[in-house]
Amino acid sequence: MAVYPGSQTYRTDVPVCHNVLVSIGTDDVYFPKLNLLSWYLYMAGGVVAIISLFSDGFADTGWTFYVPFSISTNTNVSTAVFAAFILGFSSMLTGLNFITTVHKMRDKAMGWLQIPLFTWSLYATAWVQLLATPVVTITLVLVMMERFFNVGLFDPARGGDPILYQHLFWMYSHPAVYIMILPGMGVISEIIPVFARKSIFGYKAIVASSLAIAIAGSLVWAHHMYTSGMSDTAVFVFSLLTFVVAIPSAIKVFSWVATLYKGAIQMTPPLFLSLCFIYLFSVGGLTGLVLGAAGANIHVHDTHFVVAHFHFTMFGGTGFAFFAALHYWWPKMFGRMYDFKKAYIAAILVTGGFMFHYVPMFILGLQGMPRRYYDYLPQYAQGNFFAGFGALFMILGIGLMMANLFVSLRKKRAMESNPWGGVTLEWTIPSPPPLHNFVQKPSIMAYPYDFSGVVDTRADKSKGA
Repeated sequence: MAVYPGSQTYRTDVPVCHNVLVSIGTDDVYFPKLNLLSWYLYMAGGVVAIISLFSDGFADTGWTFYVPFSISTNTNVSTAVFAAFILGFSSMLTGLNFITTVHKMRDKAMGWLQIPLFTWSLYATAWVQLLATPVVTITLVLVMMERFFNVGLFDPARGGDPILYQHLFWMYSHPAVYIMILPGMGVISEIIPVFARKSIFGYKAIVASSLAIAIAGSLVWAHHMYTSGMSDTAVFVFSLLTFVVAIPSAIKVFSWVATLYKGAIQMTPPLFLSLCFIYLFSVGGLTGLVLGAAGANIHVHDTHFVVAHFHFTMFGGTGFAFFAALHYWWPKMFGRMYDFKKAYIAAILVTGGFMFHYVPMFILGLQGMPRRYYDYLPQYAQGNFFAGFGALFMILGIGLMMANLFVSLRKKRAMESNPWGGVTLEWTIPSPPPLHNFVQKPSIMAYPYDFSGVVDTRADKSKGA
C-alpha cells in the first residue's frame, strides 16, 4: 500500500489485493490505514526474521520451535519467535480488512452469488487468518515467557506439558496450509473458464467448498501428532476429519475438469500451468490421505514421504497457481505480453524438474529416510542423486520464466486491456489499471462467468507477443 503525496487516497498496490478490489467493483479496502499498518508490520517482521538468521547463536529449533528444546537452548530463539509474532499480527489485520471490505465495499449491485471465485477464495482465507493466527501468536508469547520467566507451562521438569505446545502450534500451522492453497484454488477457478470459453461448472459448489475447507481444515491439526501418544479415540477422530476435509478439495478438482469438458479450449501458458497445478495438487491430496490414515502415517512419519507430499501440495499447488496467476494477470498489471514459446519451455522445465525432484522422495520415505537431517545413509544415495537433477531443471525453468516476464516489460508495444477475453471486472478497465481502478461505474453482470455474447478475440494471440 502507498500514500500518494498531496492526497489522502490510500491505495493497495499489491496485485493480489488490487485484483480483489477491482473484482468487487471498489477502489480501496475498508480500512486503508490499517492496511498500511499491516504492510509495515509485515516488513518489520521480515527484517527481524532476517536479523535472527545472522545474529549470534542462530536458532537451531527449526521452524516449529518445539519445546522443551526451544525453551532450553541458548541459541537466538527469542528473536526468531518475536519475528513470527509480528508477522502474525500483520496476517490478522489483513484478514480482518479483507473480510470487512468484501462485506462493506463491494458494489451495491453485486450480490453474494455474483462475487468472482478468486474473491471468494480470499474471503475464506481471511477468516482462517483472523481466527487461527491468534492461536499461534499467543503460543509464541508463551514460549518467550517460558524462556524469560520460567513459568513452566510447557516444561515437564516444572509440571508442564510439551504436548500442549504441539496442539497449540498445529491448531494454527495446519490451517496455515489452507491460507496458502485457497488463493491458489481461486486463481485456477478464474483461469479455467476463460480458456475453456465456458461458464465454470458448479459455481455454488466451489463457493461452498472454499468455506468448507476453511472450516474443516481448522479441525484436523492433530493428524501431525499420531506418534505423540494420543488416545486411540483421538487418532480415529482426527483421521476421519482428515478424510472429510479432502471432499471439498475433490469437489473443486471435479468442477475444474468438468468445466474443460466440451469447452472451446485454447491452450495458453496460464491454462497449461493450471493443468499442471491440477495434476500435481491431486497427487499431493491423494498422498495426504495416505498420511491421514494412522497406520500408514506412523510408518512414514517424519520421513521424506512427508517432504514429498508437502511440496506436491504447497509448491505443486500454491507455487504453480502463483505462476499461472502471474502469466494470467501480467498483461493486466503491466500492459505487456510475454513470449508464449519461452513460457511453455519454462513451464515444462519446472514441471518436469518438480516431478524428477520430489517423486524419488516418496520412494526414499517408504525406504525409511528421515527428514530434517543434513546427511543420509549410503542406501539413499541413488534417490537423492536423481532428486538433485530435478532441482537443477526447476532452477533453470524458474529462471527462464522470470526472465521472460521481465523482458516483456521492455517491449514498447502495449497490449489491449482484455487480451484473454475475460468477463470479470478487472478485464473491463485499462491496462495497467488507473489510480482509482474504474474510469466509470462498473456494470455488474448477473453471473460473473457469463460468456454469452462475448466476441472471441483470442485466436490472434495464440503465439504470444
